[in-house]
Amino acid sequence: MAGALWRTFGLAGSARTLLEAYLGDNEQNRMLAGMSLVRAGDRSFDLIEDEIEAGRAAPNVLRLLADIDHDRARAVITPLAKGEGQLATAATDCLATLDRIEADEAQG
Repeated sequence: MAGALWRTFGLAGSARTLLEAYLGDNEQNRMLAGMSLVRAGDRSFDLIEDEIEAGRAAPNVLRLLADIDHDRARAVITPLAKGEGQLATAATDCLATLDRIEADEAQG
């Protein structure tokens, strides 16, 4: 329900619910929340980017950015990789994944 409300109406409370579910311990909830966030596209990208800028982003949400928009994700994630801590490690991992995806696309 939160996914449909977020995608359709852009209700911020729904987005927060999805982010909390994505960061939670329940595997099924994480998967469903992640799919809903990715399906919402730019709206979710903007939300996650705002979380990063506010210093509230959890490392694993960076993966969602790459699923939404490769080019835009690279621009947001690259500066994070130059930092320290878990967010920088996750950013470095995401950039490596983006590199592999782009290499595969170039070959295929």
